[in-house]
Amino acid sequence: MNGGPRVRRTPARPSPARDRLLLLLLFQLWALNVADLALTRYAMWLGFATESNSVMDFFLRAGTVPALAFKVGIVTVGALLLWRLRVYRVATAAAALLVAVFAAVVVYQSLWVLSIR
Repeated sequence: MNGGPRVRRTPARPSPARDRLLLLLLFQLWALNVADLALTRYAMWLGFATESNSVMDFFLRAGTVPALAFKVGIVTVGALLLWRLRVYRVATAAAALLVAVFAAVVVYQSLWVLSIR
């Protein structure tokens, strides 16, 4: 009845190797987010930057500890969600993409901070 191409789906399967990779990526994501916060806070302390994200700006104005708790909390919730979806390859791909983006942000911030010193 349907003349279109058939899509063959394979069931999601657990993979210990992919689980280890995902776990490593999630720890890297967490660490990169902490580094992002530290570099942002330092650039703001120097007076050369402002936080453009209004939610993080609110927490940064409240102090470093509330900002850290919020940022780490959000990243932890996202990491737990990706971990729950670990049987799907897309969870590992999403984690790798997020790590790449945050690594680029941290490298950019590091180079910028070093250039203003």
